[in-house]
Amino acid sequence: MVKDYDLVVIGGGSAGLTAAEFSSKLGAKTLLVEASKIGGDCTWTGCVPSKSLVHYSSKVESLKFLKEMNLIKDSEELDYNSVYEYIQDRIKIIYKEESPEALQAKGIEVLIGEAKFISPNKIQVDGEEISAKRFIITTGSSPKIPIGEIEGLDKITFYTSDTVFDLKELPEHLIIIGGGPISCELGQSFHRLGSKVTIITTKDRLLAKNDSDASEFILQTFNQQGIETVFCNRIIKAKQKSKHIEVITNDGKTVVGSHLLVAIGRKPSLSRLNLEAAKITLKEGFIGVNKYLRTKNKRVYAAGECINSYQFTHVAGFLGYIAVRNALLPFSSSAKLPLIAWTTFTSPEIAFAGVEDLFVGLSAKKYSEVNFNLEQVDRAITDSDSTGFVKIYLNKRQKIVGSLVVSPRAGEIIHELILAIKNKENISTIANLMHVYPTYSMLIQQAAIKKTEESLLQGFIGKIINIATKINLLF
Repeated sequence: MVKDYDLVVIGGGSAGLTAAEFSSKLGAKTLLVEASKIGGDCTWTGCVPSKSLVHYSSKVESLKFLKEMNLIKDSEELDYNSVYEYIQDRIKIIYKEESPEALQAKGIEVLIGEAKFISPNKIQVDGEEISAKRFIITTGSSPKIPIGEIEGLDKITFYTSDTVFDLKELPEHLIIIGGGPISCELGQSFHRLGSKVTIITTKDRLLAKNDSDASEFILQTFNQQGIETVFCNRIIKAKQKSKHIEVITNDGKTVVGSHLLVAIGRKPSLSRLNLEAAKITLKEGFIGVNKYLRTKNKRVYAAGECINSYQFTHVAGFLGYIAVRNALLPFSSSAKLPLIAWTTFTSPEIAFAGVEDLFVGLSAKKYSEVNFNLEQVDRAITDSDSTGFVKIYLNKRQKIVGSLVVSPRAGEIIHELILAIKNKENISTIANLMHVYPTYSMLIQQAAIKKTEESLLQGFIGKIINIATKINLLF
């Protein structure tokens, strides 16, 4: 017997959960199919465990500060198993709201198993045939593994962002291949917990897809903290030697460590879907979709990291919503993002918001910049945490089009700038908006005040003030 639905969502990560919940709220008969665990990468191997590790390591760093200030005595050596247990506990708490039982209570049917298309309008899950008026593919991504590119990698034990949280012992010396956000966040966290950390990257800088000032800033921060960064053109070999791992670069450098983490990016998870049966085509390894997220098969839409989009949980959720909106409702909406925002959760955090062309670095030169240093912000001084800056991008009309914030809590601070960009606000709006003192958000207002005052004094009004002052009309 073939089961029939209004909408079947394949993949239970951020995009899939958003899609299934919205579909159910619209009154559609909805099925969510997940091959492994509901919650996907974000809950089990991505955002939740990584930010739990970042938080735990920050508390360890706070203890070190208290020791340096002679406010507490040396405590016992860190038991890494407690870190593992803390991470797993945070995962369990968040998973409760995503479990099959929780979703079924919202009217969403859940099926655990691998889905594959057997026709343009039918899938099979563990032998059971399922048809639907519409499908949305949200199968996410998995870590890229450079087997064949690095000699010997397939013969040694290494970890990825999917498996590193299974560690129950603190690495003595963690080698990380890759210099992106995952590498920087995890590298700094393990360093804070007591591991020696070496990051090896084949890019010319850390966080290579980010603003170059942010990249240079995080490199200097890592250097000061004792995190080693090795730059090379290519990694040619990895091998196990006794209880240690050796990683060798093409310029003859050899890095020796106890554990290896490979974090060079992610690839779409599509191999078992049998997309040919659904007449769905790929583009550069991703599912090809139009601006409405529809595939070549008009019954099937796709969203999240299985299409060529930004690899952020919040973007996946947004696209999941748009996919359902277009699949089930009239008058389709474009999935083109008017602006993009993200945060890398290092210490300090690095947050960006802006129009898309600014993010990809194609036209930043056509915008003017406002810069302000965190050392001039009182809250940062009181917290002894004043390393950072803000950079605000303006168009010719002084409208805010983007911003980079390098600061503690940058991921929270950035949101007023996201709203300002979306509403095309003038920077003077931020300058005139009351901010609570003393907070890190004063960084944004102080930058805006600086620019607004400069514009005022250098413009027509400034000239009038200057003339009036000279002839004693004002004071």
